[in-house]
Amino acid sequence: MNKEQRYWHPLVGGFFLGTLLFVSFIVAGQGLGASGAFARVSAQLAYLYDATFAANGYAGAYLKHGNALANWTVVEVVGVFLGGFISAAMAGRIKQSIERGENYSASKRLFWAFFGGFLIGPATRLARGCTSGQALDGAASFSVGAWIFMIAAFGAGFLLAPFFKKQWS
Repeated sequence: MNKEQRYWHPLVGGFFLGTLLFVSFIVAGQGLGASGAFARVSAQLAYLYDATFAANGYAGAYLKHGNALANWTVVEVVGVFLGGFISAAMAGRIKQSIERGENYSASKRLFWAFFGGFLIGPATRLARGCTSGQALDGAASFSVGAWIFMIAAFGAGFLLAPFFKKQWS
């Protein structure tokens, strides 16, 4: 089995993702997204450290119904990690390595990965959702803001792809 045969065809994956999105709206009353889970976990950890954190106007809202971890979004993200791990294990793709270009050092790759993650975290809170939430939930509900965001994100990706492709060759 070659490497390409270990993955689902994108159209099959898209079909199942769309079906899952539809089912999540019906069962959970909300769509798919990840950024809310990280905000909830952060709020719960801060509360465990200092109970007065519940009085914080922003993060305290996650704690007003009790344990912030008892939420659909948190369960979803745990399932994504577990499902991804199981899928990778079944396909024999688990290995300890850092994906990078030949001329790109591991430390440089890790720096830019963590820097990008550091920037995107607060950005998802300001945008009221992560890219998956914006693209899936927003597009499915015909949110004009989500469509504008996705056009801008994909447009920027297409414009910057040649620069990054050179970095990886």
